[in-house]
Amino acid sequence: MARNERASSPGAPVPVPRQRLDAEARRAQLVDIGLELLRTRPIDQIVLDEVIERAGISNGLLFHYFPTKRDYQLAVVETAAAELLASLEPDRTLAIGDQLRGGLEAYLDYIEEHPLAYRSITRSAGSDEAMLAVVERIKDAIVELIAEPIVPEPDALLRLAIRGWIGSAEECALLWIRERPCDREVLVDLLMRAGLHLVALIGELTSGAPLP
Repeated sequence: MARNERASSPGAPVPVPRQRLDAEARRAQLVDIGLELLRTRPIDQIVLDEVIERAGISNGLLFHYFPTKRDYQLAVVETAAAELLASLEPDRTLAIGDQLRGGLEAYLDYIEEHPLAYRSITRSAGSDEAMLAVVERIKDAIVELIAEPIVPEPDALLRLAIRGWIGSAEECALLWIRERPCDREVLVDLLMRAGLHLVALIGELTSGAPLP
């Protein structure tokens, strides 16, 4: 991967004066710049020379923290995924239905505010095992958030059902962002009903009751 990529976007910001930062602060600064750029372009279109210019550092210093461009992309996507997960943290004092609705609202808020970051989290993995691992971790964590108020230790069937519902919600949200086929409230109600019906169906399956 070439290390001398040049920023091609017009009107690039004036580079900031160089400043000394400790290792942790410098790494965080570089990731924050990537998150800011992720608001305007997909992760694969982030140009490292622009990151270097914005940070006011040398090429060598960036590659000291991130040996390859992919390492840098991975760090940015991992941080974006952590921000998404933090935004979905529910209020456990609420009823289960209210927690689910609040999570859906927060989920759509994040996608509306960070559409390219969200696509980078969910669509940029390809065959990259490290990126796939990030996607898997975030989805598993969301399963735990949803399952926790339903049952303390969710079994494999409940995890399977919730994971499937998350996939459905993701596809619906991405299509909704692109085409806006209905009001947001309609989308939330649709996903809410699907989620609650799924939980009820799992309860019937595990109790041995006949399905309708």
